[in-house]
Amino acid sequence: MTSHRIPGWLRGQVRDGVAGVAAQGITAATSLLVQLVAAVSLGLSQYGVFAVLLAMLVGANALYIGFVCDSFTVFDRHEPRYRAALVSAALLVAALCVSGALVLALTFSGGGIRLAVPYALLVGSKLAAETVRRLFVVRVSFRALLLNDACSLVVTALALPVLLGVSGEPTPEVLLGSMCCGAFAAVSLGLWQLPGSEWRGLRPGVTELPGLARFAVWRALQSGLRPLTLLAARLSVAGLISTAAVGVLELARLVVAPVQVVINGSGSLLLGKLAARERGGDPRDPRLIGRAAGSLCGGTVAAGLLSAVLALLLAPPLFGRSVDAGAVFGWVGYLALWAAGLPYATELVTRRMSRAVFLPRLLDSVMGLAVATTALSLGAPVAALPWALALGGGYAAYRLRTLVRSEPSPLAAEPGISRAR
Repeated sequence: MTSHRIPGWLRGQVRDGVAGVAAQGITAATSLLVQLVAAVSLGLSQYGVFAVLLAMLVGANALYIGFVCDSFTVFDRHEPRYRAALVSAALLVAALCVSGALVLALTFSGGGIRLAVPYALLVGSKLAAETVRRLFVVRVSFRALLLNDACSLVVTALALPVLLGVSGEPTPEVLLGSMCCGAFAAVSLGLWQLPGSEWRGLRPGVTELPGLARFAVWRALQSGLRPLTLLAARLSVAGLISTAAVGVLELARLVVAPVQVVINGSGSLLLGKLAARERGGDPRDPRLIGRAAGSLCGGTVAAGLLSAVLALLLAPPLFGRSVDAGAVFGWVGYLALWAAGLPYATELVTRRMSRAVFLPRLLDSVMGLAVATTALSLGAPVAALPWALALGGGYAAYRLRTLVRSEPSPLAAEPGISRAR
């Protein structure tokens, strides 16, 4: 009997794994599509503004995922009190992120209300779409996730020419509007695919919100630290040099952007798997985490270098402008160090040790941002920024590895642990 069951189980695992990786690839393609259109059609200064707005979107998304989505991965989202607390947390964090998006668009971009409104709508719809995505992840429904992400890509791609035809010229508003269309479509399809028990009868409540926040605040800070550091770095470049310099920096980052999305997706997939193992009482093996870190770091270097070489050859005919080689390879190093520490950070999160993860990440970010700002102030080229940001990555990876190997797991002794998908 066992000999017949194991192959079917393995086939299911393989199908889910392939679907999960494919979904991350589609997510990367959706982001890359819009950014490529922006890189080709916008001037460097406009592209710099667009890049700062996208950085704010990524930062808001990270804060929301850390506070809300990772919470319903670790806590029991079906238990009524925790369910109500999760609804309250989602509404509160989403409102703060949308408000911040409005302020940034009105004060920094210079586009006025015409740009601020679609940007705020995009932030809100992206947070809703990410909630749906993470529900699929925690349910280990990767084939449904794949369909959802494919819908977002197709609708975004179809909306682009339509909005361009209406506008008559490529503008940041058109690009943001096409992304809004994709996010709205993904939310609609996702709600149709999910069972009603996941999204019907949602009501806010605050009884368990303080207990939830003790985990979620540190997790959100840790998750949002890196994207918000990158946002601060872009704003520093815009202030110290120009928005056109931000455009130069973003062209280089665009080369390795798909690699970054896959790294982030791998972290999300790993979080769900490790949380399930922890809830099931499976023994932890730090060597497995170490092998995951080595594989992810090595794969990042290989994929990043290949992307860099191809981009340096193809950028002039594709973009009509060259890409800064120093900045490209700087981003590869930055991502490699981030990938090396990600599995260790994810393992600690499943033990609800987000506070312990936060300090190494904070020192990493503060060090990199301080060095980058100082270098730019002294006249260093913009290509120095990713190299400077990467300086703290080695320390963070080492410290997180040490914590994984030395700290016991407090998870089994704490209430509110999710016991069901």
